[in-house]
Amino acid sequence: MADLFHSKMESAKKEAAEAEAKAKEAQKRKQIGPTPIVTRQSMPTYEPMPATEKLIPHDSLPSDAFEAGCSTLTPNRPGWTKARNVLTTVQHMQRKAYRSPKGMVTRFKSKDANPPPFLQGSKLVLTGTPLNLLLVLVPLALAAGPLKWTSGVVFALCCGAILPLAGILGDATEQVAMHTNDTLGGLLNATFGNATELIVCVFALSRGLLQVVQVSLLGSILSNTLLVLGCACVAGGLRKMQCKFNVVAARSNTTLLQISILGLMVPTLLEKTGQMTLLGKVDLDISRGISGSLLLLYCFYIYFQLVTHATLFDPKNEDVEEDSEAEEERQILTLSGGLVWLGIATLLIAVLSESLTGAIEGTAEELGLSRSFVGFVVIPIVGNAAEHSTAIVMAHKGKMDLAFGVALGSSTQIALFVVPLMVLLGWPMGQPLDLYFGLFETAVTFLSGLIVSLIVAGGETNWLEGVMLLFSYGLISFAFFFKTD
Repeated sequence: MADLFHSKMESAKKEAAEAEAKAKEAQKRKQIGPTPIVTRQSMPTYEPMPATEKLIPHDSLPSDAFEAGCSTLTPNRPGWTKARNVLTTVQHMQRKAYRSPKGMVTRFKSKDANPPPFLQGSKLVLTGTPLNLLLVLVPLALAAGPLKWTSGVVFALCCGAILPLAGILGDATEQVAMHTNDTLGGLLNATFGNATELIVCVFALSRGLLQVVQVSLLGSILSNTLLVLGCACVAGGLRKMQCKFNVVAARSNTTLLQISILGLMVPTLLEKTGQMTLLGKVDLDISRGISGSLLLLYCFYIYFQLVTHATLFDPKNEDVEEDSEAEEERQILTLSGGLVWLGIATLLIAVLSESLTGAIEGTAEELGLSRSFVGFVVIPIVGNAAEHSTAIVMAHKGKMDLAFGVALGSSTQIALFVVPLMVLLGWPMGQPLDLYFGLFETAVTFLSGLIVSLIVAGGETNWLEGVMLLFSYGLISFAFFFKTD
């Protein structure tokens, strides 16, 4: 009897405990809400994360927000196994799409999603760097021509005024790029950065300075592939031992660059073998035919980069090291505000470029320099200030894909677009510009492209390779210092 009594007491305690647990579970479910049954038809869709939202790790979320967003599935519900499989698949897709270098992330609105008004954003653009103090030279450079100042003074003032304008153009381009992806951002940086060289070359071509046009275009290609890319590798290598980048995009740019250099070598080899004469009908026909082919190849490259293989050029999971939220990029201009500043900077650069090209010959005579050295070193460095600053800043932040896209993309665009365009524009302008750039110029361009191809072949770089590129650029510039016109 005693054993029977104890067994009944134990069973009664268990039933009471189970009832109490069920009551607590029912109360908890009442607070959270009814448990949904997840099926394929009721599964919510997940849209791509907008650029105005930032990623916050789960461990920094409030506990109530995390608990409210969780859904529970109990095995006794119908279709539980099927729903669990669907939910597991969705969670796996979320982990793959929304993973940051610091772990799982959740979408939350950024406090700085809305950029400031136009006037406030313009103030931030103008006061963003000490280089903008040189903007005081803009009115002086504009007034130097009408005041009949010497060619050396006009040239120096125009170069000093273009430097901050090129930087503002790069900042405005970066703000516009923040409203797009990294692929379009790199293309925009290269396009508007090369606007300076394009404008300078058009005015130089109209004045008949064919040698200055050719040398400045080669200088722009080598300054981007050697100087700008070298500084970017050094900036990234000092932050990280080995910096990885998108090897597919880099190889595409370097291969296209080699093909464009091949287009420059064909007229040179034909002339050196006695197959044609310079500035003759055959020379101009070959140069214009090659230029049209290079422009067509450039169109195919743009279609490849932005349409068929856009995912290869869009680094969503680039390994970027961020020490704190204070280092995050901010949108200080709206899309329209960025476009306005792009237009202002481009217009001022166009006006100053006309005065700059008019003072090249006088400056070379006053300083005792050759026009080749001025065109190869001085003009490209001034014109590439936008790419130079952008590539270094992006490389220092760990965004090597964007840095390589700016440097290599800019040189590829000059070789495949600007050079052929200048040759074809010289046709209706009556200027016999061809693709014969000289044996020395073509040889150093070919060797420089070969060096860059070897460096980008491995898919990663370091600061020593950047120093190699800088020394290569220094050797070529030193040779141009002694080269006569």
